[in-house]
Amino acid sequence: MPRLFDFYAPVFTFGLALDAPSTALAAPLTGGEAQQRARRLLDRARSAALAAGKPLRQVESAGFALVAWFDELMARHPRWADSAAPLQMQLFNSTNAQTEFFHHLSALKGEDAELREIYWYALALGFKGQYYFESEHRDGEIAKLIALHAAQLPLAPIDARALRDAPLVPQPAPPFEPFRSRDPQHRQRAMLRTAAALLALVPLGLLLSALLGRGVDAPSSLGERLEGQLQAYACADLAATVDAHGNARVRGFVPQREDIDRVQRDVGRMPGVTTADVDLQLRPWPYCEVVTMLKPYLARNRQGRAGLQVDTPTARDGQLREGDPVRVLVRTPAHDAQLWVDYYTADGAVLHFRSDGAQTVATAPGQTLTFGTDVPSSWLVSPPFGTVLVTAVAVPQGQLAAESGPPPFELASAYLLRLRERLGADRSGEKTVADYVFLETVER
Repeated sequence: MPRLFDFYAPVFTFGLALDAPSTALAAPLTGGEAQQRARRLLDRARSAALAAGKPLRQVESAGFALVAWFDELMARHPRWADSAAPLQMQLFNSTNAQTEFFHHLSALKGEDAELREIYWYALALGFKGQYYFESEHRDGEIAKLIALHAAQLPLAPIDARALRDAPLVPQPAPPFEPFRSRDPQHRQRAMLRTAAALLALVPLGLLLSALLGRGVDAPSSLGERLEGQLQAYACADLAATVDAHGNARVRGFVPQREDIDRVQRDVGRMPGVTTADVDLQLRPWPYCEVVTMLKPYLARNRQGRAGLQVDTPTARDGQLREGDPVRVLVRTPAHDAQLWVDYYTADGAVLHFRSDGAQTVATAPGQTLTFGTDVPSSWLVSPPFGTVLVTAVAVPQGQLAAESGPPPFELASAYLLRLRERLGADRSGEKTVADYVFLETVER
């Protein structure tokens, strides 16, 4: 059965090819293009690993390790200063992967041998993170971690020096070495030579692809180039259309006000664009991440007429006034489901509503449930005022494994990791749906 490393090896290979000083692959690529290719490789690896039955938790963690390694690799090269936000921000809403990487590594358990292999190769191939100050003499914490975790890998690792120093162009074949049955190091040396040869061939193929036209999946039309550019914005959802005369139209949302001007500027400067009609909403974090995460489930709910609907009867014209209670009415979807309702605030908090004392409620088709009647008085609408978000998510009954409920109130940064994992575990096909509503809180 393939290991996690087998799915993610192309990401390592691509990064090594970009980082090699002697390869021409990096020259034609901008930072944004390099990130887009890495994202495609990561998406393919994730989908293939999940299809092969790998645990979601391990797949997500492997992706995080690769993203941390790739971001650090790109940061070493000034020619990629045009890159948008690092992939860690785009994919995991993190700006601290250099430290989080080692927290994840230290939390690995015995059954995480395949995942440990991903982290080990990231270290062996140059990731330093919070130990950026260490020299290359291999006598610091990185060297200790490499040695410590090597003994716990599913297969004996290839020597890190052989990986890092492997040539990226074909080399003369080594002289014939007679078989020596009593040499215990003979097999290890043969493995190292084989690994070095493989690492030489795969990036060479990428190099040839770049020299011959950057591959068949490179964007060619103006519309495709524009879509590729817009994918680089972190925590944003942007859609663009371009007509035959080069008139571009961009809609969606961004997390910061200055991003609106940035999108307008970048689109207007793109070769081939004659006019840029940019009309964007402002959705700061955590709203941008929540909406992006729930986007496919909202579309499924509305396009498929699943029936899940959120209403807030205590709001007037989309506003909650100071001192108002927050009541949420939810009409359940047209199938048996498990449902929960969350209330997000602009300061990065989330309240988990209850209905009859339960946070996750088993529902029948077409019910109307009330949430928020037991919210304490400290959660009445109060300063600071601004935008809030109410969401409802329904998954098929039996989809959620038994777990201890979350606290009534917590930071969104902690909760969204669990929410992403919960939604990623959905194997129901077309049954998980979501709905949400934005409100404004104002003075009375």
